[in-house]
Amino acid sequence: MKKIIYLVISFLTLTLFFTSCSSSNDSNLLSLNEFIESEDNIPDITILSPVTLSNNDMFPINGQHQYLRLKMVKGIYYEDWSPGAHVGPQWEGYYTIELTDEYGNSIAETDLSRIYKESLLFNAPFEIQFDDYNNDGNMDFTIGQYTTSNGRDYKLFTLRADGKVEELIIKDYSSLFISTTTGYYSTKLTIIENGSFKIEYYDNSQEKYFEDVFKWDGNKFIKADRNN
Repeated sequence: MKKIIYLVISFLTLTLFFTSCSSSNDSNLLSLNEFIESEDNIPDITILSPVTLSNNDMFPINGQHQYLRLKMVKGIYYEDWSPGAHVGPQWEGYYTIELTDEYGNSIAETDLSRIYKESLLFNAPFEIQFDDYNNDGNMDFTIGQYTTSNGRDYKLFTLRADGKVEELIIKDYSSLFISTTTGYYSTKLTIIENGSFKIEYYDNSQEKYFEDVFKWDGNKFIKADRNN
């Protein structure tokens, strides 16, 4: 008889214990759900560092264990899925180009807002494409922005030995409108000979493509006469 009473008491004790645990868990889950469903308690999206849109390993380019990065340091992110020139993610703002060593230590950083008068807009990460267009031994590259469905406007830059980035001057041109490209936000230019390159663009008014040639004079690029 005592054994039966002991078993009954043990069973009741275990039942009360598990019931208590279950109630406690339900209470915790309810509190968590209430927290999530309360908009006032949901944190805003937080970005803790500059946003890198282009990360380029320089070892295949110049043999150095370095990285050249295009970073948005001020700006906004949003998405636009309506049909148009820019569809999807949008990173619009002000950018720097930074050269770092293989461990991420900064060698030099260039503020592009000193070169561009307006904010820049990219809607996808991309690779910068390099070549030496003025035959001075430094790597040059382009960065483009959308202009029309027929092409983009590209500025031409050079990476100096100290890691600074400078714009290469093109006489009478603030940028080059190019239709035939090897990349959307950065394109290679077609080298004709040392110190000269050509571009191809589409002229809507004449409904055909044209080529322009630019030659380096030691300080800047100058457009060559089409008749030459």
